[in-house]
Amino acid sequence: MADASSPASASALGPVVEVSSRRFVVPFQCPCCGAAPDAELAVPVTKTKGRDVSPSSAQELEFPYCKRCLAHVTAWQGAGLVSTGITLAGLVAGVAIALLVHVIAGILIVVAVMVIAYALVTNRRAQAQAMCSHACPGADTAVTYLGWSGNTSAFAFRSPTYTARFAEDNTPKLTNVSSALRRLLEGHRVARLAVPTPAASMTVPPPNTTSEWLARLERAPTRIARRHDFENAYELTSDPAGRKQLLAAATSAEIANVRRSLEKVNADSRGPIVTAAIARYAADNLPVELQKSVLAELEVLGRQLG
Repeated sequence: MADASSPASASALGPVVEVSSRRFVVPFQCPCCGAAPDAELAVPVTKTKGRDVSPSSAQELEFPYCKRCLAHVTAWQGAGLVSTGITLAGLVAGVAIALLVHVIAGILIVVAVMVIAYALVTNRRAQAQAMCSHACPGADTAVTYLGWSGNTSAFAFRSPTYTARFAEDNTPKLTNVSSALRRLLEGHRVARLAVPTPAASMTVPPPNTTSEWLARLERAPTRIARRHDFENAYELTSDPAGRKQLLAAATSAEIANVRRSLEKVNADSRGPIVTAAIARYAADNLPVELQKSVLAELEVLGRQLG
């Protein structure tokens, strides 16, 4: 899982989409190019002027991504980090030389390092841009998460198509809809209606059996994919025993990392790990049944640790 450590500002993206809930639908496609996702990206909350972020807001959310887009996001942001590191090192060296040798020499060192850093970041970001497909709206992160304010969860996206799909999937919970978002939704609706509908009806395969769903959950390449499969499986499975099995498997997979973390620390450090996990899952966007089950398991684990 990658981490979008410096997401693009909302002003550089499309219209803000606000949802009056901590739980929302995330289209299962890459928000950058629209391809089927086979990876995921952790998007940290971005604080912006004029919008308060609740202390209970999730500090990051995971979005489905494709590996190609994940690669160019990583390259783009890595270029910025390397450039910043070189610039800081140059400033330190320049100050030292100015104090020990001569002020002019120190200034020249700083200027030279800044030129090198700028050239490096420009070159590396050009390489990241070249990794994009024609469908990518940019090389940087395609998602900005503006956090939970206490009343709404807010987002902005680089792709107009993904913005419209995200808004459509969350239509019942949309709030504070701007005129720009309304125009985008209307344009998306008109464009969709213009696409001819296939004359032949599609054959819908029968739902997977519980054992097939369980195997699919186990094979899921990312946590986002597993949650997506669980939500579909839980909805399509009517057998109570099957649902119980699916919920138990998904819950176990969710807290596996927590259990592994507990095994690596001493007894005194285990309580805070569980407490942090409970806070994280309470703020996370996952299916209701799964969230309740995970939190219940973590509470039991916390009591066992004393």
